[in-house]
Amino acid sequence: MCGICGVVRPAADHALSETIGRMVRALHHRGPDGSGKWVDPTDTVGLGHARLAVIDPAGGQQPMRSADERYVMVYNGEIYNFQSLREELEQVGKRIRTQSDTEVLLEAYGYWGATCLSKFHGMFALAVYDTVENELFLARDRTGIKPLYHATLDGAFCFASEIKALRELSARALTLNYAALVDFLQLSYTVPPRTFFSEIHEVEPGSWLRVTRRGIERGRYWTWKRAPADWSEPVSLEAGRRAILESLSEQLVADVPIGAFLSGGIDSSLLLAMLVNDLGQKVPSFTVAFGESSYDESPYAAMVARHLGTDHHEIRVPVGQGNLALIDEVLSQFDQPFGDSSAVPSYLMCRAVRPFVKVVIGGDGGDEMFGGYPRYGYADFARALGRWPAWTLRAMLLFSHTVSRVSLSERVRQVQRLLRAAEASGNERLLALSCYLFPEELQGMLTPSARQKTAACVPILMGAGDRSREVGGADFIDATMNTALPGDYLRKVDMMSSAHGLEVRIPFLGESVLSCSARIPERWKYSVGENKRLLRKLAERYVPPAICRRPKTGFGFPFDAWLGDRGRRELHQQLCLPTARVRDIVSAGYLERLLRCFVEQRWDDLRISRYNLYQRVYCLWALERWLQRWSPNL
Repeated sequence: MCGICGVVRPAADHALSETIGRMVRALHHRGPDGSGKWVDPTDTVGLGHARLAVIDPAGGQQPMRSADERYVMVYNGEIYNFQSLREELEQVGKRIRTQSDTEVLLEAYGYWGATCLSKFHGMFALAVYDTVENELFLARDRTGIKPLYHATLDGAFCFASEIKALRELSARALTLNYAALVDFLQLSYTVPPRTFFSEIHEVEPGSWLRVTRRGIERGRYWTWKRAPADWSEPVSLEAGRRAILESLSEQLVADVPIGAFLSGGIDSSLLLAMLVNDLGQKVPSFTVAFGESSYDESPYAAMVARHLGTDHHEIRVPVGQGNLALIDEVLSQFDQPFGDSSAVPSYLMCRAVRPFVKVVIGGDGGDEMFGGYPRYGYADFARALGRWPAWTLRAMLLFSHTVSRVSLSERVRQVQRLLRAAEASGNERLLALSCYLFPEELQGMLTPSARQKTAACVPILMGAGDRSREVGGADFIDATMNTALPGDYLRKVDMMSSAHGLEVRIPFLGESVLSCSARIPERWKYSVGENKRLLRKLAERYVPPAICRRPKTGFGFPFDAWLGDRGRRELHQQLCLPTARVRDIVSAGYLERLLRCFVEQRWDDLRISRYNLYQRVYCLWALERWLQRWSPNL
């Protein structure tokens, strides 16, 4: 985990070194082990780096110059196959001076150019400046594990691992991106490449851009693409096992101790079991325990830890003792509103883990590719229902509304959402199965001014050429890999770990697993009634049956109970103040009703679930704190 930044100016700026220094200091939390900067002799280009030393602590300092001094690079991440790439480069006469993956990456770019990206197995965000051609090259790993933002501010092109570093370049207020606001209010995250600032963009996962005298060129070297093979279940199971084991083995390369997150679910339990049983690694395991039993997976994590004999650590998060100051501490890391409330326990977990290890193995990615989310099965069911006559679907929906007047159970809500998805098509179907707010609810919550500015905005979860009525679960896998994975799950992991100088490695997103999963038929991944079929069967070889039979629960967080009555009332008071900035966007009537139900725990009054209620409130608090902190132009 490191931080990178840089600036390219059209004319000399003798204060450029100072600017780069400020940008690096803004990223210090990402790289507490050292920092460096480089400014070219013309004072028009500068690169900066904040380092977390994991491989070759003595020889991997950055910015780093190539052996021929043509290229200068800053880089955040790890290239797990750097040893084999080093051998390949040495065979063609390249001289590698250090033991770091950084130099291998730099010399690989010097020799192969942009095509080197497809050779890398790892996670990375990089910037290479060509001193001969005066060109800056930026690139990001396949799935977006490592973040990278760019903008043109005050005439200068700039980039950084976090937006807060870009703000060191210009003091002027930036402009709210209303399309990103709609993404956030409906999904709880922004869909790349959009950010909450109209002037700032993400480098998309699996892509690169080159800044030249002629302008900005863009390209893509990798795209998630399913290509199911005609594999039987046993063949798929063995292919999956080999791919996960290969990726896990690759990601053990480090010159510092490694630990493992353990939730008690299938993904993290399987990875830890393979580490212990197949690779002979004795790593400490870490889990978080909540005071509310319906959200607490720690007993299952403890069961797996006992079964595998790991040195297990449990981080307890009691309910009723939460405070807004801690939430603000979490939200301030993101630089833009982030509505996934599980960021709070993730933050606490990373903070507790860091004194023990500098690198930890995480289980993200398994749900996305291997059918872990029930919504995949629901999408297939919605597709089947969508083939029924329209009048039949309308009658069923009207009947469900009649039933809901008597008893609005969670099951009735799910049926209503499913029928709504069946009536929809393409992107709208996927949105109906994943949003916190339906479009008409969104427009009903906004002020007239905000409603006008967002009227044409819709979160795009799938490509423009794939929006037919026949959208189903396989399409939802694609959409999740391209939107929710980089926009929500990976962003949360990166920001919460980087806040404490911790590196999280994600074996399920290794190149071998991505390639293998794309070929496994969807029927071995999930069905309408069963999720993550293949990983469950694989886990049966390693962990107790109780773990393999567990339903998907997700990394939930009892936000309302954690705050307690006092904390809920304080949040209500703060958001309803006349000075609250969120009132410029959200209508006062909607805000008051939502918060009153939140304080009194009466979600049925709003005809939504408890989880949906506190997620809406959490999103609005995140939005308020961001508006207060950044003061964008509305």
